[in-house]
Amino acid sequence: MGVLGFHPTKLPYNRGRHPLIWTLILELKKSATTFFFMNQGADSGDIVSQREFEISINDDARDLYDKVVNNSLKQLEEIFPKLKNKTFETTKQNHELANTWRKRNKIDGKIDFRMTSKAIYNLVKALSEPYIGAHIEFKEKEIKVWKVKIIKTKKENNIESGKVLDVNNRNILVKTYDGCIEIVNHEFNELPNIGDYL
Repeated sequence: MGVLGFHPTKLPYNRGRHPLIWTLILELKKSATTFFFMNQGADSGDIVSQREFEISINDDARDLYDKVVNNSLKQLEEIFPKLKNKTFETTKQNHELANTWRKRNKIDGKIDFRMTSKAIYNLVKALSEPYIGAHIEFKEKEIKVWKVKIIKTKKENNIESGKVLDVNNRNILVKTYDGCIEIVNHEFNELPNIGDYL
C-alpha cells in the first residue's frame, strides 16, 4: 500500500521544517495532525486522516506537543482497522494552497527586545522544553530563557528597547518595543543590573 507519513499541521498548509515551533511563533489558533501516504515530495502525499485541534494563547511547546500526540493516537485507532481491511479513503492535497516552512537557524531563537512583547512571548513559548530554549546574548554569553510574562505599562514609552528596568529576586523586567517583558525563568548566573541593556 505504501508508507504512511505523519505531519503535525493541516496539510497542505505549513509543510516543511519545525512545524510545532513555527505554529507557536506565528500564533496560529488551530492546527491539525495529518497522516498521508508518502511520495517523492515533502509532506505532499494523499491524505488518509486529518484531525484538527485548537491552540490556546497560553500553550507552550510541551502543551502543543502533548496535543499533537493525543490527537494522533486517536487517529491511529481509526486508521489501523481501515488499513487492515483496505477500507480507507484518501484525499489528494491541493498543492496550490501549500506553503513550506523553512529550517530554523540559531539566530531565529535569539530574543531581540526591539520586537514586540507579544512576539517575544511567542518565541519563548515556542522554544520552551522539550526544545532548546530561546536565548539572550549578554556579556558575550548565551543565556537561555524559558518563560516570560507580558507586562502592560504606559510609563516607559521614552525608554529604549532592551533596557533593564527592574531586578526583583531573579525576575528581570526589560523594556520591549511596545511595553515590557518580565523574564521569570532563565539561566542567568550573574544577574544584570538595573540600567543594563540586553
